Amino acid sequence: MPPMVLEPVFSYGWPIVFGVFALSGFILGWSAQRGNYCFVNAMTSVFTVRSYERFGALLLLFGLSALGAGLLVGIGLIPASDQYYFNYFGGWYILVGSIIFGFGAALAGGCNLSMLYRAASGYVQNWIELFGMMIGTYIFAIAIWPFQLYTMENGIFSTTSGGYVEYLPYLIFHNVSNLSVMITTLIYSIPLIGLGIYLQIRTKKKWKMMSSMSKGMMPSIPKIKAMGSPVPTSIKRMEIGKEAKDLLFLKKPYGTNLTTVILALDMLLVFVIGAGYTFNYLVITSSDGGRFFEYILFLFGQHLFLTTPWFNDSLPIVDTSTLMVVMLCVGAFFSSYLSGDFKIRIPKEKKRLFIGFVGGILVGIGVRMALGCNVGLMWTNFAQIGYDGIIFIFGMLGGVYLAVKVQERL
Repeated sequence: MPPMVLEPVFSYGWPIVFGVFALSGFILGWSAQRGNYCFVNAMTSVFTVRSYERFGALLLLFGLSALGAGLLVGIGLIPASDQYYFNYFGGWYILVGSIIFGFGAALAGGCNLSMLYRAASGYVQNWIELFGMMIGTYIFAIAIWPFQLYTMENGIFSTTSGGYVEYLPYLIFHNVSNLSVMITTLIYSIPLIGLGIYLQIRTKKKWKMMSSMSKGMMPSIPKIKAMGSPVPTSIKRMEIGKEAKDLLFLKKPYGTNLTTVILALDMLLVFVIGAGYTFNYLVITSSDGGRFFEYILFLFGQHLFLTTPWFNDSLPIVDTSTLMVVMLCVGAFFSSYLSGDFKIRIPKEKKRLFIGFVGGILVGIGVRMALGCNVGLMWTNFAQIGYDGIIFIFGMLGGVYLAVKVQERL
């Protein structure tokens, strides 16, 4: 049996770990806000306008994260236990929870990541969604968690161990050697990256063709390219230089693929720095939302950790996960403020506030039932080379599809 132990890989200590996780959260919030990065929007666009560009970027994100983390383990820099240690129990609740989450997030208008950075950018609807998520967490804790815990402890449509039991190298090769991890990493990540690129290329060709047909001419591109003449190197350099300058000075939002690469590198940063110290992935938003509700009730003399089983296992206030959530909001705020995007925005249709609240409640229930959100479980589990992320993405797609159909009738 593989060892279930975490030991610090590097000896720099906790201050460095906290500092890097804070920086990582800031980068996450900043880049996601600049790229308007949203898992839910990527999925809704598949069903509404048949665009696969953003969904392809998601697959790229998962593939790059899995490839990077797997290679670090495969070459022996990071122990395999750091990759599989925090794999969740797999079971019925991941599928059901991801469907509920996808449905609620699509109603509310954003995933857990976009909910936070948009809230920090002044979107009131996302403030309401956040509060709804806290209420949903409480509903889950008192009404669903006792039954779910019973099924988990007794292996009813559930594994009972997590960890390496959910680790594909172990499931395929029955060991977690560097070679088994390396082979699994390649056969797991390369198809994701390839499919992501294919979907993006396919979508761009589709829109280019539609644009040409609607205008009765070639798409609007520089004349020099339209004539088939080669673009002088000096002009190319000027275009690249201007593009970089606009991105640097926040005059232009980040593209989807640039944001994807930044997020993948950000995950690998905390994977390396947090090795042996903590849950060394971008674990954000869902559990912390429930814990923030617990902290709020402290002010009114209510102590959920004494009365409600789920909150008995909640983490302390000062930990890397909570710090990342706070710094994510800080990064998103500065990004939106410095770029001139920050503004208090109240939707014209006030019913959107109510829908956002209801969606937030469903998000809170869904993420707790699934044991994580689109970031803390789905994205993270792809980097862990597990199968729970695959279950989650299909369940979330199903929930988003149902929400799209419901919204068509609202």
